[in-house]
Amino acid sequence: MYRIIRPVCLTALLAGSLVTAKADLIDFEAQGAGAPPAFTGVVNSPLVIGIATFTGGQLLNHEAGQPDTTAVYATTNLLGGAYTNPMTITFSKPVSGFSILVTNPIADTYRVSDNLGGSQSFAIATSSSHTFALAETGITSVSVSDTTLNFLGLWDFAIDNVQFTPVTTSAVPDPSASLLLVSALGLTGILGRRRRA
Repeated sequence: MYRIIRPVCLTALLAGSLVTAKADLIDFEAQGAGAPPAFTGVVNSPLVIGIATFTGGQLLNHEAGQPDTTAVYATTNLLGGAYTNPMTITFSKPVSGFSILVTNPIADTYRVSDNLGGSQSFAIATSSSHTFALAETGITSVSVSDTTLNFLGLWDFAIDNVQFTPVTTSAVPDPSASLLLVSALGLTGILGRRRRA
């Protein structure tokens, strides 16, 4: 019995520290199903989807002039209102493996940066898109901004396919539970030796 109990207990103890997480993808399809195809001046902000909160934009479906013809979360200063540059995403739990598709009808340089100092910039051509990725672990907020603005000082861009993995911490056993486990393993060992003797 000792030969069976010890491997099972050790396996259970080690399994508590091995935690894998699945990546989440937000593509705005469900939220933007009934959204308008053009800006109306009414923002969807804050927009909460799972552990992510989006601020500064409006849900649009099949926006004219955008290369991404699916539902997106977009911002502009063509209409005034509460649209913002940058748009922000905050997470109620830390995340890693963050990536986002930025799409635009106006050629400009865009920056995606996180609260840990990670940042990526890229010049996107007219009616094009680019996927940005941030490698930091423990991200709690991300900003997406048009950094150059075109010659008229306008911005008009959208985000889609927001992907991230919630950071999970391994289960740290309570000290009293660890002591109990070590005592049980020791007692099992002593009983196993007595039986053999």
